[in-house]
Amino acid sequence: MNSKHLMVCLAASLLAFSCKKTDEVKQEESKSLPVFTVNKKDTLVTHSYVTDIQAKKNIEIRSRMTGLIQSINVNEGQFVKKGQLLFKINDAELQMELLKANATLKQADAEIRIAEIEVKQLQSLHEKQFVATNELDLAKAKLAAARAKHSFVSAEKQAVQQKINFTNIRAPFDGVIDMIPFKEGSLVTDGDLLTTLSQLDEIYAYFSIPENRYFELLAQDKIGKHHKIELVLPNGSKHQYKGSLKTAEGEIDPTTGSIRYKVAFANPGGLIKHGTSGKLEISEYQSNTIIIPQKSTFSIQDKTYVFVVDQQHKVKMKNIETSQTIGESYIVTNGLNSGETIVYEGTQSVRDGETIKVKTKK
Repeated sequence: MNSKHLMVCLAASLLAFSCKKTDEVKQEESKSLPVFTVNKKDTLVTHSYVTDIQAKKNIEIRSRMTGLIQSINVNEGQFVKKGQLLFKINDAELQMELLKANATLKQADAEIRIAEIEVKQLQSLHEKQFVATNELDLAKAKLAAARAKHSFVSAEKQAVQQKINFTNIRAPFDGVIDMIPFKEGSLVTDGDLLTTLSQLDEIYAYFSIPENRYFELLAQDKIGKHHKIELVLPNGSKHQYKGSLKTAEGEIDPTTGSIRYKVAFANPGGLIKHGTSGKLEISEYQSNTIIIPQKSTFSIQDKTYVFVVDQQHKVKMKNIETSQTIGESYIVTNGLNSGETIVYEGTQSVRDGETIKVKTKK
């Protein structure tokens, strides 16, 4: 072998060794990332909604008379029974009017009896042709006038009695008394707010869902077919009673594009008050659902992507669509198929088309 041929062989050997070392370096430099295989499964999905809590009944108790408050028979925050006397407005002047009305009514009764006797006598005389017909007719007219006067006076008495009844302000149902702005001796006028009464044995939690969500549930026949509804209170605790979904409003709000529902909760003891804020968690089962960790995704221009890993361990960007968040995971609605393998975490350190070493995520 001449020296020229020897040099060519030596160069070829060095080149092959160099390429082998380069491949080994590249292999050593390949990133080792955890991956996992996507599978469909049945899961319990929870939707959260901000809610406005209202009492089963909540009404304003207002004065229907002008006068001085004679007595306040309840305390703020007190539970009262239906028909219980709450406030008494002084009715001394009305009682005087009632006495006058009673006296006038008795007088009207007497006038009716006198007129009836007169008609009866004239009727007998008329039959014997001792009195003229017009005289009898005049007596009958006096009787009709006496009866009309009686009706008028009776109506006046009822009006006075009704005013007296208005001075006794009673609870229209069982409930809890709210703040009382007036004190005994205060002057109130017709329409003044005396307090508010709330029936709290049951409460309603109102919430709204977007129009598109409503039609989505309607199309899937899922309205009312939830697993459970829970009420989360402002301190983060959950109300011990589960809720039941009630009917929705009859129309979609054109300003917000949403429709309103309410959920009824038992509230023994009235612990949750009218006007309390909170959050509803409505859980429902979803079958054949793909769920992936948020850490497995990344965003580019408001689009969500994952890295799918093929059999040669090469990664490829893939756009996906998600519907909602469950804890630290996403529900995938489009873009991924069951059986595909994706990078579990570390997406920020890998590029599209790169080959990686895989570590199976258990």
